[in-house]
Amino acid sequence: MTPEQEMPSEQQVRESYMMLESAKAQLEGLAKQQELIQLAVEEHVRAARISDNKDAIVGVGSGVSIRRSPEEAEKIMDTKIDDLSRAFKSITDKAAQTEAMIQELSEKVQAQYDLLQSGGKA
Repeated sequence: MTPEQEMPSEQQVRESYMMLESAKAQLEGLAKQQELIQLAVEEHVRAARISDNKDAIVGVGSGVSIRRSPEEAEKIMDTKIDDLSRAFKSITDKAAQTEAMIQELSEKVQAQYDLLQSGGKA
């Protein structure tokens, strides 16, 4: 048995497994955030299609809306869409990192489990 294949304790395997499950839950949460951001982007895109009205009412956050010209409203909506797109990219990057961590943890847990089951005989 090599030093890196030191016999894991059941506690170590449990801890590794809990880390794996935590990472999977984090990934699920990130996926839900992606869905919500995507829905928000779609809503803002629909709202950005401003008609030829004189004024548009634009939500600026915290339940506050303001009256703006269609051009100003479109700029505000474009800024919000850009912000949401950056947030979506950030979540996507974090999800990719989490998926890589899940793969590593899965391999680690499996190796620990196999070593524990074999009684340390590699």
